[in-house]
Amino acid sequence: MNQSMTYRDRVPLPPMPDEYEAGLRYPPANLERAQVRAGELVFDREDGLQRACAQGFFLVGIPEGVNTDPGDTLAAEFHRDRTGDHLDPFRGWRDVEIPGDYQGYFDREHDQWENLYVESANWHLLPPGVAPLGHAMTDLGLLVLCSVLRGVGIPRDAWATVTSALSEKRGHQMLAFNHFRSTKDTRGSKFHRDSGWVTVLRSTEPGLLALIDGELRSVDPVPGHFIVNFGSSLEVLTERLPAPVRANVHGVAHTRRAPGTPDRTSYAIFLDSALGGTIHRWEDNTAHPVQSVAEFAEQEVNRTYDDTTHL
Repeated sequence: MNQSMTYRDRVPLPPMPDEYEAGLRYPPANLERAQVRAGELVFDREDGLQRACAQGFFLVGIPEGVNTDPGDTLAAEFHRDRTGDHLDPFRGWRDVEIPGDYQGYFDREHDQWENLYVESANWHLLPPGVAPLGHAMTDLGLLVLCSVLRGVGIPRDAWATVTSALSEKRGHQMLAFNHFRSTKDTRGSKFHRDSGWVTVLRSTEPGLLALIDGELRSVDPVPGHFIVNFGSSLEVLTERLPAPVRANVHGVAHTRRAPGTPDRTSYAIFLDSALGGTIHRWEDNTAHPVQSVAEFAEQEVNRTYDDTTHL
């Protein structure tokens, strides 16, 4: 396996703006939209899937019956101390130890961003209603993944191999809850690419920026929709195909809030291969092993896309 085959050139990007500047300088991306109908992912336009793969982002309607309220509450409260009221199950997560690698609370030194990461094996620890939401977001993300694999022409009998069985609902399903501390004078989050396959994001406010078709664009939420983006595992797999999938660089603008105004929050499901798996590239109708998932994930996390000389 040749590790260097997955490296990408550094992308020159401006310093992360605040959300007001971002709204003025970077117009919203014109994203494709899709819905789940009879268990299938159906785009509003005939070429919607192809355009979504090229842009790296699209919007999907929240399926009927999916209750986002528990996730919204946990994203807003996880970083707070418990106070003895009915919201206490959603609070105090800074101090909770969660079994497994790269789980629990994370404080990002150079970002407004603070996170709570919980893998599916530990969703029983979360407040009522959050685990069913996580499973629904996982099912939606896997539906997206399988639709893309089918759309780019990878045969069904190869899916388990190229995704290290994520397509069979193994691998990692990680819920990530995000709070952006407006009182912290730094960027919202660094520019980065997700290392996995598919991310399904619940966001209700502007502030997400992405490099789409070579230009920075705002990725604004639409009521009743999740935002979906593709990870770099999927880009590596498809990059030799006629219509490859893009895993675009993205990050969050500096959040500004008046005193007493709620901060920006969001949450997502990350769908990734288990660390013991292998990254593949599809070429000549064959899955070619490229790099271990563990090495690839470390490589992606350590990439820098924006100017950090002032940090």
